[in-house]
Formats: sequence, C-alpha cells, structure tokens
Amino acid sequence: MNHKKTLFLFILIFLASYALLPAQGNLGQSGANFLQIGVEPRGTGLGGAGVAVTEGAAALYWNPAGANSTENFDIIFAYTNWFVDTKLAFGAITKKFQNIGTIGLSITSFYMEDMEITSVYASNGTGQFYSAGDIAVGLSYARALTDRFTFGLTGKYVREDIYDMSADQIALDIGSLYRTDFYHLRLGIAIRNLAGKVRFSGESIDSRIDFETGQNIPDNPRIERLSPDFRLPQTFQLGIAFDPIHTENWRLTALTDVETPNDNQERIIFGLEYGFREFAYLRGAYRFNYDIGEISLGAGAKIGLPGFKTLLDYAFSTFDYLGDVHRFSIGFSF
Repeated sequence: MNHKKTLFLFILIFLASYALLPAQGNLGQSGANFLQIGVEPRGTGLGGAGVAVTEGAAALYWNPAGANSTENFDIIFAYTNWFVDTKLAFGAITKKFQNIGTIGLSITSFYMEDMEITSVYASNGTGQFYSAGDIAVGLSYARALTDRFTFGLTGKYVREDIYDMSADQIALDIGSLYRTDFYHLRLGIAIRNLAGKVRFSGESIDSRIDFETGQNIPDNPRIERLSPDFRLPQTFQLGIAFDPIHTENWRLTALTDVETPNDNQERIIFGLEYGFREFAYLRGAYRFNYDIGEISLGAGAKIGLPGFKTLLDYAFSTFDYLGDVHRFSIGFSF
C-alpha cells in the first residue's frame, strides 16, 4: 500500500471515529469518571497528549494502536494518589506475535477505604461500613497494516460499585497511528469509552422503586430520578507529534493534542519531551480550556539490562484548590 492510500485510510478512520462520538453539550452528565483520569506518568507528564507517542503496554490506556511498538513483551504497573484518599492503580501487559499482531491485557482500579455509614439519627456513625470502587478490564489488539499505519482496538468491561448498588457496561476504544519521515512526524487518533447508556441497580434502589410504585401516582417522576441513565465519559482525541531536534545524543519532541469529550468543551494540550540518549527524559505540558490542572511535569529513565529494559517514570500535576497529584510507574520491556 503506497503512502497516499495509507494517509487516505488514516483520514477515513479519523472521520469515522469523530462521527461515532455523541454530541457535546451534556456538561458534567457522564458517569464512571475514573476513566478520565490519566493512569500512567509519561502521558500525564505530557498533560494527556499521548495518543501520537504512547508505546507498549502504557498505550492500552491512551491509544491501543501504540501497543504494536512492543518488541516482544511489555509490562507496566502504575499508581496514582488521587484526591480525598482515593487511589488509582493500573496494570497492563502486551505481547507481540509475529504475523498476527500485538495482544494486550489491562486493568484499572479506582478504590478507597471503607467508610462508616451515617444517618440523620447517627451523624457520628452507625458502626456499619460500606465500600465503593470502580474497575475496568480490557482486552486489546493492535496490528501494523503498512510500514506507516497502525490500528488498535480495545474491548473492556467497566463496573462501578457503591454500597449495595452497581452499574456495568461493555465499552470500546479505537485508535490509529500514522508515521512519516518528515521530522519523525506522527499523527494519532483515539476514541475512548464508546458505549451505550448505563444505569445503577441494587437492593436500595429496587426497594425505593417498589415503594414509589406502590403510591399509585400516575407518571411518578421520582421513579425515573431514582436511577437515571448516564453515559460513560466518551472522548475523541487527535494528536500530532514531531521531533524538531533529533540527534544521536538527544531528542526534543513537540506535541499538540485536541481533546473532544462528550460532557465538556474541546480542549487543547501543548507538551514537550526531552530525551537524552534515550536514557533520561524530562516532560512538561500546558493545557488550555481546563477548569483546573493546567500544568503537568514529569521525568523518566530507561535502564538497559541484559535481556530487558526497566522504565521508571514520575509525573506531577497541579489541580489548584484540590491539591497536587503524584504518579509513579515501573515498566519492563523484554
């Protein structure tokens, strides 16, 4: 396939992916918002501008097409200390099979410690506790269709739990990458969390619905408000990256991403990554049209050992009144 046909295929996927995204304007009306939290330090150190440069197992979050950069076997573990004592953990594995492509498995867990139940008559606690948490488990496939164009797909199971109520859904991530020789220009497209509507169910909701149904009120509005439908936070992201400077000893990569969520306005990210001998890395980004969290910084190291490489990454993000967020990860490439 020649370069013109490859570029045409990339543009076609771009248009198809954008058409799949639901219309904007539903401000703050999506659920399972843990899916919007960047899970690993390299991408978040770049402000989330990762769809054109993400690689290996970490790509299973940003753009599954990037997983095809796996040489043989990649693994990553990442941890984020989020707000108000909540935690985010991410783990992923990718394996390349010759003449088949790359297969990946990922898991994201958002969790907190159990909390004591309170009531109107026991504001200091009843002595009973409840738990809450979210999880997403994904199975991914990526393959190079030409020497320049790569396509990736992730199917994942998403679940939210709180007390005795839960909501779950099957979602889809679609991604593609196009590479050129012009200053190592890379174009990336990803649409994440494409799914139908979701609704909570459980004993507490069911018993309340039964009570309201028994009131015999025509078109009782309370029934619908007890468990409304909501969408997952679906996002379309287009990224461009190129290397204005690329020598034997060091590299400077400039990135620009446009992010279009279904529950907010379009946002723009500008990032830079400096790599010294592909051993040590510094990263930084500024994000426009975000209410909070405009600045991100990060650093990393790639340590070569016999038979494998170890990747250590860290990212720091500011979130104004909510405080700062620190992310850590360790990865292995065999």
